Amino acid sequence: MSKLLGAMKLKIKEIVFVEDRPFSYLDFAEFEICGQNYKMNHGTFRNNISRLKKQGEIEVAFDSKPAFYTIPGKKFNKAMTHHHAGVIHSIVPEHLIKSTPIYRWLKQRPIQKQALHDIRLTFKTAGIWDVFSNIYADKVNPANKDIQLPTLSFFNYIDVIVTVHHTDTVTVAIACSLRPIAIDAKDMFQLFEALTRTETYLANKMDKSRHNSGISAAHIPSYRSWIVKLWHFGIDTLDAYGKEGFHITFEEGISDVYRIYTKRKGSKDIVRLEHQEYPRQAFADAVIKKLFPDGHLLIPGEGSK
Repeated sequence: MSKLLGAMKLKIKEIVFVEDRPFSYLDFAEFEICGQNYKMNHGTFRNNISRLKKQGEIEVAFDSKPAFYTIPGKKFNKAMTHHHAGVIHSIVPEHLIKSTPIYRWLKQRPIQKQALHDIRLTFKTAGIWDVFSNIYADKVNPANKDIQLPTLSFFNYIDVIVTVHHTDTVTVAIACSLRPIAIDAKDMFQLFEALTRTETYLANKMDKSRHNSGISAAHIPSYRSWIVKLWHFGIDTLDAYGKEGFHITFEEGISDVYRIYTKRKGSKDIVRLEHQEYPRQAFADAVIKKLFPDGHLLIPGEGSK
């Protein structure tokens, strides 16, 4: 299997299962996957589509111009236009968003990739507060005994704030509101790297402390097992919103919270749609579920002899 075809298969998986839409040639004239850029002419696209159809890996979703395709078993009710590549109803339920005055404007807007921000994780390590209360004695909050460690910054957009509580529970807050973490391989790898470095930072502090009382780096659990308590899952419009700012919040049931609001990004205001989610599972499991809802990862070169 060629490298280009392998990249195409990965991109198909991302579009169908992550962006939740069918795909067409316009998605592959130029595309990015795993941090690499690719170009594909129309003839190569047709040949690859023919091959994948014969192998039963894709099927026609809508026989339109251009034609749209999907992966067998993943159905769509209607074709998407390439002016609206994101799927707003995958973030905010249709019956809620249709009740807003901005719906007619929003449904025609080009939208960025689905993304995560305001991520909250937690884990517990016996004795960790004693260690860090000695290292950062000046940072112990006199009221609740919490210790907020110096902010760790990665890739110029991910800030990690670690708080060690008196109960030996650690909370990790990831702030990236101005540049949310896209649900794609490149941004996910950067998030993994940021958490790996955070885990290493905590472990090194434990090992080097003269007050560790026998507690070592081995007592810091892998970031993959840290529990995701909360994250905001959303999409931003690409177009600027030039009218008065607003913030709409919807609540359904006990815990579902949805928001549509204006957000200042750089020199313009955009509209953000988001769902406040509570995965309550290990970080690795939560991310895999978000990246690959069907539970399968397509690897470039898969099936090659």
